[in-house]
Amino acid sequence: MIHILHGANDLQREEALAAIVEAAGLSPDLQDLNTEILHVPVAPADLRRACSTIPFLGDARIVIARDVLSQTKGQAAKDIAAYLPDMPSTTTLIFSESKNVPAKHPVLTQAKKLQANIQRFGAPKAKELPRWINQRTQKLGGRIEPRAASLLAQNIGGNLRLLDQEIQKLLLYCGKNKTITVDDVQVMVPYVQSADVIFNMVDAIGQRNPRTAAIHLHRLLDVGEHPLGIFGMIARQFRLLIQVRWMVDQYRSEQEMIKQLNLHPYVAQKVRGQARQFTPDQLRTAYRLLSESDLAIKRGQLEGETALDLLIAQLTSL
Repeated sequence: MIHILHGANDLQREEALAAIVEAAGLSPDLQDLNTEILHVPVAPADLRRACSTIPFLGDARIVIARDVLSQTKGQAAKDIAAYLPDMPSTTTLIFSESKNVPAKHPVLTQAKKLQANIQRFGAPKAKELPRWINQRTQKLGGRIEPRAASLLAQNIGGNLRLLDQEIQKLLLYCGKNKTITVDDVQVMVPYVQSADVIFNMVDAIGQRNPRTAAIHLHRLLDVGEHPLGIFGMIARQFRLLIQVRWMVDQYRSEQEMIKQLNLHPYVAQKVRGQARQFTPDQLRTAYRLLSESDLAIKRGQLEGETALDLLIAQLTSL
């Protein structure tokens, strides 16, 4: 049997792969001996050898080829496609691709003729994340309020593995018979508190209010956030500000920002308002200051908290 699992949603793609491996029914004692994983570069001859090998003391063999199709083109792709009809029935071949396989790829075309199992795992867009969170929570046996799902989407974004981790943590906290609420998310998900504080800090920086910005900074330090982690969050926010400021200056709509930067609508609206508080030159200067502060900490020239306090003073003086 041939399986092609492709797309950027690695969480559910890997779950599908695990289900296929389990369904193959290999004996636990012999599973390692009858499973081979191929990584690029893989020549057609390597794939043929792996798939044509007779199972060891069993009836089935599994070959998992990771990102082979996206890296195999031209004659090599045609050679792999030509081999597939001759593959032994004892072999289960799974292509796991982190990118979408083009519709005209020779292997995909041949696999369709052979009635292979082909599944595409696309990553949800920003506006689709709350629905994905709701469906994921239901699959795990729980329920979540729409506002709570939106809050998770706003603050964690499209990192599906992290979202899944937080959903499972919330289900353990609430119990599967209770609906996850906004209050539960605010209590249990640290990224929500940190993201909100970063937004407030950048608001204060944009308003050139060093005292308020410093208060927000020390809220993060007081709850145990590492200085380098705070730098990372601030740097990410200013990267977004630079991108959004450019799009504002190009008269791009908010919908274009949401689509091109894969932002949740709430985040896009918030960042757009913040970007208007800075000129492009000020944003470039801010990013340079962030880089200099980061290096000062890593080189031991400044303590983390001292560097952050200095950075806030510099940013509110732009």
